[in-house]
Amino acid sequence: MKKILFLLAMAFITVGAYAQQHVVKDEVKTKKTTTVGQKFHNAFSKHKHYSGTKTKHIVKKEKHVAVRS
Repeated sequence: MKKILFLLAMAFITVGAYAQQHVVKDEVKTKKTTTVGQKFHNAFSKHKHYSGTKTKHIVKKEKHVAVRS
């Protein structure tokens, strides 16, 4: 009975270990998006409409490959 419980516990632990996703890379990319006209408008206007950047949050995860036997 103890061996069966031990084997079941080990099976749950190994399944839990494979189910986790590991984050490989976590970064924020910014990209300039304003035109010359928008920059000129921001310089000489009280109402600044264009922030000039586009922000993108990127999370790359590790790929797990299942091997069938």
